[in-house]
This record gives sequence, structure tokens and C-alpha cells, in this order.
Amino acid sequence: MPINPKLVRVFELLDTIEARPKGAWVFQYHGETFLTDPAGGDPEPFAWSDQPHRVLDFEVKTRDEIAGALRINPAKLGLVSRTDPTFPAPILEFRDGPIWAADAVERWAPTPTSTPVPARDRSQPRG
Repeated sequence: MPINPKLVRVFELLDTIEARPKGAWVFQYHGETFLTDPAGGDPEPFAWSDQPHRVLDFEVKTRDEIAGALRINPAKLGLVSRTDPTFPAPILEFRDGPIWAADAVERWAPTPTSTPVPARDRSQPRG
């Protein structure tokens, strides 16, 4: 089942976490919880016990959203991520799929061409 990005919750932990001197964020989705560095990175499963935290307004993108914006099949996004070294890495991967930081995807996204490529006339042979 595709991830609903509106259900991904992101928190900043207010107390220090060992081995994360710059702070830590928590990402939650459907019973899964991951601890990451601030803004994502170095994810690891986390046993959430409601440590002191602050809710963050951090937008994430899913495979389907990115593929839709690029107007490609979501399966082809895997090819893009493997062949384009500038494509951002996902923050982490839930059981239902990966998520990306929305701002990283927006910085990467190719700019749309000013003139659309004309469709070929299907009544004419290729040539």
C-alpha cells in the first residue's frame, strides 16, 4: 500500500541522545518509528516512549508523488534514482516504501521545458 505522506509524523527530541550530539529527529508512520539525525539521515529503528519532543512541520514526498510530478511510472523512479547521481537519497524506508525530504526533491527536480515536445503524428510512419 502506498504511503500517505500526511500520516508521517516528525518530531525533534529535546533531550540529547547518545551518539547523536547534534540532536535527533523521530519519524513515525503506521506503528513504525525511526530515529534519525536532524533533517533525516542515519536512520535506525527506535522504541518510542514519548520522550520530551517538539512536533516539526517537515514535509516528505513519496515515490508516487515524485513519479507523478515527473510524469513517469513509479517503477521507473527506481531507474532514475540508480542512474542519476544527483537524485536525493531517501531519508528512510518504512515497510510501505521510502520517503524523501520534500525540499531535497524540489532542489533536484528538473525544470520543465518551456515548450512541450510535440506528440508524433501516429498516422505517419516513424522515420
